[in-house]
Amino acid sequence: MRIYPVGETTYDILFRANNPVGANSGGSAFNSAISLGRCGLPVSLISTFGTDSIGEHALTFLLKNGVECNLVTQFDGQSRIALAFFDTQNNAHYSFYPASKDVIPQYPKPQSGDIVLLGSSFALRDNGRTELLNFLAQAQKNNCITIYDPNAREPLTNKPDILAKIIQNITRATLLKGSDQDFTNIFGLHDSKSVYSKISEVGKRVLIYTKGGAGAELLFGDLHLEIPARETEVISTIGAGDNFSAGIIFGICQKVTAKSNLESLTREEWADIMNYGALFASAVCSSSENYIPQELATMLKSDKPY
Repeated sequence: MRIYPVGETTYDILFRANNPVGANSGGSAFNSAISLGRCGLPVSLISTFGTDSIGEHALTFLLKNGVECNLVTQFDGQSRIALAFFDTQNNAHYSFYPASKDVIPQYPKPQSGDIVLLGSSFALRDNGRTELLNFLAQAQKNNCITIYDPNAREPLTNKPDILAKIIQNITRATLLKGSDQDFTNIFGLHDSKSVYSKISEVGKRVLIYTKGGAGAELLFGDLHLEIPARETEVISTIGAGDNFSAGIIFGICQKVTAKSNLESLTREEWADIMNYGALFASAVCSSSENYIPQELATMLKSDKPY
């Protein structure tokens, strides 16, 4: 079994009151990969970045945190940068500066039992879309678990081309995870049951519907599960959603064996998986990094209570 987070890598420069206060290597797939690597899981990042100082720092950081990088494609040029401006509630608003080259990454041949994590703007790029869809089709054919987080930052009801790509990605997913704001932007819907009904039109899949401080919901067939958010003092919300996804993957790795699948999981097992998501997200919100602290990862690897 291998875990394949797929997406862009960025360098996040953080601002408070318009003053720079820090920086982290980041990006949706990158953030998830680091947390999963720290937990000792077999994770291979599928991404691209430059050979500049930012790219070299990202590569060193990935390797240091146990992430396999044989599927990372480096190009001769400048890596992607994101400026993150915090508001008074410690939520970030972004300005993105693209990489100097738009490169198609390498894709492996996924095997049964592998987990694919896809999301953010990378999942909507025109360049390389055929290669991405072929990879997702192979994953689907080989009974991999594919998790899709659309991470929709703006309303899309008047952008049919982007909406069509999102729907296409959903049809390739085993599990769709997104925030209430994501689904309002995508479908104009404001509750989990309406979203689940909508995505069920294109096939049966798990829906995880996150609501920030109000917790999260899981819908799958007749199962409707709600969990509360963990209380935490929020320092930064950057990477919270990415790490909810990482926590879900960590939980799935604990509960799904070679002889089971998502459909065989009990309500109690799904509750454990969802609570891992909440744990990872809260740990990141209480940190200035985009990934869970090494101390938490060490505790999880040693199977100590959290």
